[in-house]
Amino acid sequence: MVITDAKKLIGKICAIEWLSRTGDPLRAVTKVHDVTYVPMYGGYLVTDTEDVRLDRILKVQYIGENGSTTMEFDAPAERERVAA
Repeated sequence: MVITDAKKLIGKICAIEWLSRTGDPLRAVTKVHDVTYVPMYGGYLVTDTEDVRLDRILKVQYIGENGSTTMEFDAPAERERVAA
């Protein structure tokens, strides 16, 4: 996910799936507050629960006011391995 795509999520409640440092898949339903760039680390989603690196995100679903979900972003099946 790139920063320009991630900025569309600011202010929305999303279900985010990403990989931890050890490669374990994690999931959280949270509000996205900001998207920022950290030198030497890359882009980050700033959420209620924690900050998530953009290059580790697997899937993001937007959750609407009525509880319906829409696919916002889905990572390609072949992912590039990144150093922790």
